[in-house]
Amino acid sequence: MPVASDVPAGECGSISPEVAAHVTAMSTMGWSALNRSRGMMMHGCAGAARPQDCLATVPLVSDADIGASRSAITAAHLRLLFTSTNRSGFWTRSSADGRFVGRSTRLRDLAREADITATGAMYDPAFYPDNSGFMYQPGGRNCPMSALTTGTPTTVAITGAGSPCTGSSASLYQHLAASLDGGDYWASSAGTAAWDDGGHAPTLTETPRNERWTATATTSITLMANTGAGFSNVGSRRVPTPLQGDGVISPSSRLLITRFVDTAGDYQGYILHRLEASHTGSAIMASTREIARYCVQGAKPGFSFDERFIAYHHYIGGGDTVEADARELGFTGADDAGFEPYTTQGSSNIYILDLQTGRQTRVTTMGPGQYALYPHFRSDGWMYFLVRTLGTTREHVVASDAALLQ
Repeated sequence: MPVASDVPAGECGSISPEVAAHVTAMSTMGWSALNRSRGMMMHGCAGAARPQDCLATVPLVSDADIGASRSAITAAHLRLLFTSTNRSGFWTRSSADGRFVGRSTRLRDLAREADITATGAMYDPAFYPDNSGFMYQPGGRNCPMSALTTGTPTTVAITGAGSPCTGSSASLYQHLAASLDGGDYWASSAGTAAWDDGGHAPTLTETPRNERWTATATTSITLMANTGAGFSNVGSRRVPTPLQGDGVISPSSRLLITRFVDTAGDYQGYILHRLEASHTGSAIMASTREIARYCVQGAKPGFSFDERFIAYHHYIGGGDTVEADARELGFTGADDAGFEPYTTQGSSNIYILDLQTGRQTRVTTMGPGQYALYPHFRSDGWMYFLVRTLGTTREHVVASDAALLQ
């Protein structure tokens, strides 16, 4: 596949040895290992000898919800965390311990089986990897985790008088990170992004960008400080990401992954960067360097806490990948009568990508009109994602142990 001249040099499938070195280091010193060493209590893991044994009491998905045969991996489990009749928009993400799930302005406390309404918020819930806090948009509002864990709240004020949250310069589509020594807290903001809210209507291909990803595109990196009682904004810095967008920072803040396009504006895949970010006071220094390129189609990437995997969703039913998508699902091609419902109703599946090997694994096999979306990891390697179905307001949040089996 040709590489656009404005994109940093690299070839499809190129993976630097630096990736393996990073993955090896994070296996013992990344946020998954740190949270485990600090005794973080993972949701649904009481009495479990290993992460694979967690959530054992949570029911498997069934034909009464998304379908009993939606796992694409024979040995993997899909467990139904909860169902809601409230429609959400854009991101769904969870806290590091897996207890809280943010869907638009509702935060589900899985331990209490109760919803908490984030008043004054609009979208983009995100959580810090050390479980110290969370953020909502607009205004990059940082909130301490105690706002959710103290008492039995039914609402949390993201803005306004009495709110425990403070604003920052982190903008839309933020992802949160923390340095491994606990000193600095970071956010990446997509800036140029593909506003992805698929599945409310037939969505056959990856969603279009909010603006062109040009040779001058940048990704914003924001620094925040944790005062112990809350977070304060320090400042932001933009790094060049030519012909790229949807930038996502890794939990440790040491990697940045972006989606890239060719000069015609067609999606090509992901570029993994080494991110060097530091500061002297409020003066932020940041730079990126490409260390891998993965030419697979998908959107909304999210890192595992050991930084070995990313997870993402991929829309099917149309576009340049329709023939390959049909064959992957076992049809003879896009003109197969069995595949025809996908071409009108669309669908999306969840994938995980091993950053060290470049191996892509499909996690789900959704039916026409079913959309598995917004996969995100919790600290122990379990992955949560959202399922929308056309023609209904019901949404399901599902847990998968697929990455733990790799």
